Amino acid sequence: MANYKETTLEGNTWQRCKQVVIENPLGKPALVRFDEEKMISMSVGAQVRRDLGSLVLPFTPSAVIELRDFETGEFTGETVTHGDVYNILYSAYLGAAMARDDAAKSTEEPTTGGAE
Repeated sequence: MANYKETTLEGNTWQRCKQVVIENPLGKPALVRFDEEKMISMSVGAQVRRDLGSLVLPFTPSAVIELRDFETGEFTGETVTHGDVYNILYSAYLGAAMARDDAAKSTEEPTTGGAE
């Protein structure tokens, strides 16, 4: 039996990390979870995504990461540690949280010190 409206397509596929989750539970070891997906891009312009699962990496402050250029995938010759990345993300969080708190303070109505 012939397939109804069958079409032959051209395209390409690749695997990518679609989401990074950092778990930092109190009193337990931190970890990083990379959620992966397979992309299928067809010549007609459509894209299909298929979840592939997760890659879990325990946080080890001294572990070395060899940096790659995000456009080419080639090594840059530079390295950082998990501790360096943790410090960067901690600083990003603290800066954003303090900016949010400062913005909230500036929108609060000023209080007067005396009775009317």
